[in-house]
Amino acid sequence: MKKVIVLLTTILFVLQMQAQKLPLLDSIKSANANVITLEADIHNHTKKTDKTIEKDGTFYYSFSDKFSAVFENDSYMIVNGDHIKVDIGMFHGTFRMWNGPIRSLTRAFLYALQGRCQDLAEENNFSLRMESDNNYHQVIFTTKKKILIGIGLKQAIFRYDINSLLLKEIVLIDYKGSIDTYTLENEKYNAKIKEGIFDI
Repeated sequence: MKKVIVLLTTILFVLQMQAQKLPLLDSIKSANANVITLEADIHNHTKKTDKTIEKDGTFYYSFSDKFSAVFENDSYMIVNGDHIKVDIGMFHGTFRMWNGPIRSLTRAFLYALQGRCQDLAEENNFSLRMESDNNYHQVIFTTKKKILIGIGLKQAIFRYDINSLLLKEIVLIDYKGSIDTYTLENEKYNAKIKEGIFDI
């Protein structure tokens, strides 16, 4: 009988916590849904077991499925619908995206920009939890999948401004422990985007 009571109490606690985070997730989604275009400075900090890489660039986004990150070291990623042109890390070339690591990466960016946290969790079978501090609301995703070949997202963290609820930072952690942090600064919202910036 005691086990049943403990189990019911645990279930009720989990349901209560779920109910508390839903309004905030809805507010984040609503705030970011008003962003039709974005131009910003982007800083990428990559930490691997044996080295750290820093690079700066410019980031562009256009609702609902286009973004471009061009860095000063000539690496870039341009996404336009289901097509991508990329020269970052081990990814090089222009191709159509199917299911796989690069599609998961681009969807993480797009859903973060759109505040679609619950959608990302459901589509990728991620667990989702939230934390807040003085600067950010953090949405933390963790995969439920077992590691097979060590490729893909193990965890993602979206950081939204505590006041505006707009996206400020994305942290991506892969199965090998590499941590990629992308920070947006000097954002310009809903301004005209340069012609051809998303051409592939």
